[in-house]
Amino acid sequence: MALAKGLLSKIHIARQQVEMDEDVYRQKLQDMFGKKSAKDLSLRQAERLLEEFKRLGWKPKPSKRAAGKPHNFSKLPAEIEVIEAQLTEMRLPWSYADKIAKQMFGVAKVAWLAKKPDQVKAVLAALHVEQEKRHLLAEVDRLCQRLGIEHPEQAAGLDQLPKGWQRQRPILKALVDALNAAFEAKEGR
Repeated sequence: MALAKGLLSKIHIARQQVEMDEDVYRQKLQDMFGKKSAKDLSLRQAERLLEEFKRLGWKPKPSKRAAGKPHNFSKLPAEIEVIEAQLTEMRLPWSYADKIAKQMFGVAKVAWLAKKPDQVKAVLAALHVEQEKRHLLAEVDRLCQRLGIEHPEQAAGLDQLPKGWQRQRPILKALVDALNAAFEAKEGR
C-alpha cells in the first residue's frame, strides 16, 4: 500500500528542516529500513523516520486541535469535556467527532447534539473504541520492536493478516496476546 502524499510531504519537509543532504537521507533510508525511497515505507516505518527527524531537531508544526470546537461547548453535556480530552490525546480535530455524529445520527456537528445527551455519550463511546484500537496497535508495534520483527504475523505464526487488521479490535487483541506469548517464550519465562 502506498504511503499517503501528506505523510511523504511531511517526511521531505522534515528532511529539509534538519538540512540533511539527499545522499545522507538516502543512506538513512537504506540503513534504517533497507529502502531506497520514502514512498516504499510502511506507515510504521514512516512514523519511525519522523521520530528520527525529531531527534535530529525537526520541530513539526503543532496541530490545530481546537479548530472546530463547538461554539456551545459550555452548554453541552459534561461528556463533551471527555470528548475534547480524547481528541487531544489522539491529536484529532473536532471534525473527527463531527464525522462520528454524522455517521451515527445524521447530525453534521457534535455541537448540535446539545439536547441529546445519549447521543453525546455514543460519540464518546465511539472515540473510546478508536482510542483502544490505537493503543492496541501501538502495543503491537512496541512488541514487534522488542521481538526484532517487522511484521506481527511473523510471531503470530500466520501467513498474513486480513486486510484492514489494524482497525479490528479482536485481531489487535489476539495479536497482542500472541506477541506477548512470543516475547515470554523468547525470554524463557
